Amino acid sequence: MVHESEEERAEVTAPHASGSPRGTQGSGPLPSLLERFRGQVRHAPARTALIVGGVELTYRELDLASAALADRLRRHGAGPGRVVCIRLEQNALAVTALIAALRTGAAWAVVEADQPPSRLRALLADTACAVAVGAGPDPVLQGLPHAPALLDVAGLDVRELVAEGEASAHVANGEDTEVPEEAPAYIVSTSGSTGAPKGVVVSRGQLATSISPREGVYGSEHSTFLMAMRLSFDGMLGGMFWSFTNGHTLLLPDDKQLRQVHELARLASEFEATHLIVVPSYYRALLKEGRLLPDTLRLVVVAGEPCTQDLVRLHHERLPGTRLANEYGPTETTISCTVQDDLDPSWQRIPIGRPWDGAEARVLDERLREVPPGVRGELYIGGGFVALGYAGRPGRTAERFVADPYGPPGTRLYRTGDIAHVDEAGALHCHGRTDHQVKIRGTRVELGEIEAALEAHPGVGQAVVVYDTSGAEPGLVAFLTPVSPGGSTPSWPRLRAHCGEFLVEQAVPVLFHTVERMPLNASGKADRAALKALIPETKAASGAAAGTGNGSGTAGHEQDDVPVDDAESHLRSVTEIWAAVLGHGESGPHDNFFAVGGSSLRVIDLHKRLDQRWPGVLRVGELFDLTTVSAQAEAITSRLGLQARPDEEAPAAYEL
Repeated sequence: MVHESEEERAEVTAPHASGSPRGTQGSGPLPSLLERFRGQVRHAPARTALIVGGVELTYRELDLASAALADRLRRHGAGPGRVVCIRLEQNALAVTALIAALRTGAAWAVVEADQPPSRLRALLADTACAVAVGAGPDPVLQGLPHAPALLDVAGLDVRELVAEGEASAHVANGEDTEVPEEAPAYIVSTSGSTGAPKGVVVSRGQLATSISPREGVYGSEHSTFLMAMRLSFDGMLGGMFWSFTNGHTLLLPDDKQLRQVHELARLASEFEATHLIVVPSYYRALLKEGRLLPDTLRLVVVAGEPCTQDLVRLHHERLPGTRLANEYGPTETTISCTVQDDLDPSWQRIPIGRPWDGAEARVLDERLREVPPGVRGELYIGGGFVALGYAGRPGRTAERFVADPYGPPGTRLYRTGDIAHVDEAGALHCHGRTDHQVKIRGTRVELGEIEAALEAHPGVGQAVVVYDTSGAEPGLVAFLTPVSPGGSTPSWPRLRAHCGEFLVEQAVPVLFHTVERMPLNASGKADRAALKALIPETKAASGAAAGTGNGSGTAGHEQDDVPVDDAESHLRSVTEIWAAVLGHGESGPHDNFFAVGGSSLRVIDLHKRLDQRWPGVLRVGELFDLTTVSAQAEAITSRLGLQARPDEEAPAAYEL
């Protein structure tokens, strides 16, 4: 798997922590995930396995398509010990490629084309990547000296692969490549505290162990699983492989449907989803579209960030007949390692529950001694869910995956960094972090990685990033010092563009604030508490900039005084509305809403404000396509029958 050295290779192919990579069911080992999938192909070949992007595939069709694509991957070098990188949008081909990689004996890694280039570069540096599956030429790959082969599937319809599988006896009857269950199944890129992304390596057996015990919560009745997630998010895999190994239907949104909350709700209704797995912050927005959610929903699972009391209450108000469950688990513990079913709105705290069968959870002190119930300590996870480690990073692996003093020799515990306690009923509760890791819209973010990215800019001296929870949505505020005393730091647009090269969208700070020097605590480190106290002042200054003119070149005016029949006034008014929604006035006319602090929740607020100003002119769904101030203002001007002023610097207009 890892090609740097024999020592590193050993780190990511170590035996399963529990000693049995598949777990147990009764007295015998569990069948592999591929065996269970192929069993469903034989049992119900005509049943719908996958629905995504207007494409529906039966189990037989998915089997044939993935076998045909696996044959192509093998011809490009995929096989045991190698990695297949999937660089596709969320569609039927992407899901087929994931299963095809599994069939070749290789591990897969999903790094969508819109992910920051640093994630792909880190994956290729740390693993033996044989082939990347993409839709056309890949600029990031083309710029690398030792890039893997590109399997270009642009224009390929997944049904062509089905026909290819049917026409070829070699493909249709071919056996999957045999590899041990200790072999890696997939790699997920996560934020790294030192600035470089790291890849978590999970074995086939660990994935199978994670999937197997879910019937007690998910049920055994035939189901349609709607996953409100992207393929690169490991939370996707629980519902996906539970579906494919138990004969259910996997329902996925494409990229556009995932961004549009009302479209995802419509998808759930159209295909009568029975299960929904979703990040809590997204689910809160989705519940506001509750009139569209179907009464076929039997279970909603929230995962990826803390579940709050108000969300549980809102769920029971909107969907009183639907069970709500809360799953918890870092990427290093294979999808999720604990679960709390039947969340009750009367509970004072929402627990993360108890370990799935096959996982172990211990709350320990600094000397790895178990603490009594009710006492807080650090949460450690053991058993068959503990991942192999970090690809190509033996030092980081040894730091986070420690010897298990409570298990057989050779077993390990994963240090989660989460502070927790066990209540009197035996359920786990989380109380924040021991380090600087946070969750933004379900994505794990290391503040150190953001700081390192910012300090890589030649115009930044020191950077300290603070997690701000004072608003309706958590956000990140970056405090910067100039390179030279009395100097200035780069503009917000330049900083955002720079961050985009290294960080995922959720990790880009919403606000940037320059300080002459960083406040220090008694230990000589940056005083984060003092910086956090500056956030209200920073927000106020940024909000004032929105009303008095900012770097975007727009002057501030009270909205009630703006004439409605002037295209320039529309641009100014939309700019001011953005500032009110985002909490800052540092957005230029061509900045993307989602790149300057916008989110699905803020889109709803944005639409309400635009609709109050110009009733019925823009629909909420259009704001996921019209993502700039300029595009929204031009649409308003056009629909009110006015002529916009020419702008030679404006990007190509959207088709309306």
